[in-house]
Amino acid sequence: MVAEAAMLARGRTVRQSKLLFYARLAEKGLQTYERDGWGEFPTIINPERREIRPTADRGPILLCVDTSGSMRGARETVAKALALECMRAAKEQERDCYVFAFAGPLEVREVELGMDMPSVLRLLDFLEALFNGGSDFNEPLKRCLDRLTEAKWANSDILLVSDGELRQPGPDIMRKLSGAKEKLSLRVHGLIVGSPEKKRADPAVLRALCTNYLPNGKVELCLSEFEGWASVQADTALAFDWDDVEGNSKRRLAGLAHEKQRTEETKRKRKESRGSGG
Repeated sequence: MVAEAAMLARGRTVRQSKLLFYARLAEKGLQTYERDGWGEFPTIINPERREIRPTADRGPILLCVDTSGSMRGARETVAKALALECMRAAKEQERDCYVFAFAGPLEVREVELGMDMPSVLRLLDFLEALFNGGSDFNEPLKRCLDRLTEAKWANSDILLVSDGELRQPGPDIMRKLSGAKEKLSLRVHGLIVGSPEKKRADPAVLRALCTNYLPNGKVELCLSEFEGWASVQADTALAFDWDDVEGNSKRRLAGLAHEKQRTEETKRKRKESRGSGG
């Protein structure tokens, strides 16, 4: 504003004006925050440097991953890659990151993703696990909502990754979710991981979960669909249709072969460790 610019300019000769300007700046009482007004010299812009501002007022990222059998194959690869990206983004934004890997009723695995070695080991276990089971979203959503009242979990964001084959959570949980969106400013984001050949997933349930109501009265739908299948299908082991019987059989055999390879690798490492120890 002109008045504030004049006050800062006058502060070069009158100390009281300079102190008043910085006092208003500290109290966030200024009506403009142009960086050239923060000091007595113009701002030097470095295009090769990106500024990362602290986000202490934002809670952890809560990643809910559908680990049902229908997510195996390329969908599983996308979901695990997203977990890595959430871990990276949480570190950059100075936030915590938690993964809720859910399948059937009460089958929920919580994984805290930090930058310490135990977190890395937990991440590796999650990446090596095979997706299998049902897809019940009641328990992971209930666990997230139960913790939102804690100070550590305030202002959290929920990111739901699924192929869309979800049942609507129970009415009690849906009412609690609506209350959290209204009173705690909770935002639920969703990513539909369908298939490159057929988009059979019905996003009706995800659309209801990811509809957020903003303080200004507007309605925001935070739902996206994964479209980068070109990079995923570069792996020939994933080049089959996951929606038919033949595709399901190939997926099951591929999973068994992968599990057998992991078992043999584990036996080999144990044998080597015993040999070196002897």
